[in-house]
Amino acid sequence: MSVILITGAAQGLGRSLALTQAQAATHHTDLVLLDKDQAALNRLYDDIVGLEQHQVEPALFPMDLSGAEPRHFQQLSQALTDLGGVDNVWLNAAELPAFTPIAHFDEAQWLQLIQTNLTANFYLLKALLPALNEKADIVAILDQQPGKSPAYYGAYGVAKAGLAQLIATVAAEHTDRNWHFYQAWLPPFQSNTRSRQFPSENPATLPHHEQMAEQLLAALQNGPSPDWWVPLQTPEQTD
Repeated sequence: MSVILITGAAQGLGRSLALTQAQAATHHTDLVLLDKDQAALNRLYDDIVGLEQHQVEPALFPMDLSGAEPRHFQQLSQALTDLGGVDNVWLNAAELPAFTPIAHFDEAQWLQLIQTNLTANFYLLKALLPALNEKADIVAILDQQPGKSPAYYGAYGVAKAGLAQLIATVAAEHTDRNWHFYQAWLPPFQSNTRSRQFPSENPATLPHHEQMAEQLLAALQNGPSPDWWVPLQTPEQTD
């Protein structure tokens, strides 16, 4: 039995991760799907159930990360513990608004984006540590683009850099556990968010988020590892 948590599960890459793992399941798997869009979560639930993959049990956990507090993540942690503990966590949820220079960035929007893209991941990881099983995999979905061309990415770019540091810190603090942490520095891929940000770009020139999900799952299962897949290893783990 496995318990898998995916944040930002209702659309785009998160949805593809959920469907890919549901199709690939070879044993009983509880897919815990977190997103703020209840209607989209319901559609994803129906699609997973429609696969007639009887090994998979989807569980919906509606949550708006922009307003979530530590107590909400404690409730999630308890729910995962009740399922038997969590084996795999995908930190995928993110919000990317219109490109804006720092000089014109709205202060309230800055706080909301830092909360959604970074602080919520801190709350989540802190709450989940007691719920992680003896062997667990934690993957942070990151973005190559703000590092290459940081202008106008604003709070999103800052939060993704912070998430990279956060996951590295948690990994370094738990080298005594059989937990494996990964950074997935994804290249551009086809999605509705990408199309809104780059309306003149031909989406056919980019890999689809379904392909990215397949590559992510293959890398996690020790298959082909793209150069953007970074296992976080410390001296204690490599000795």
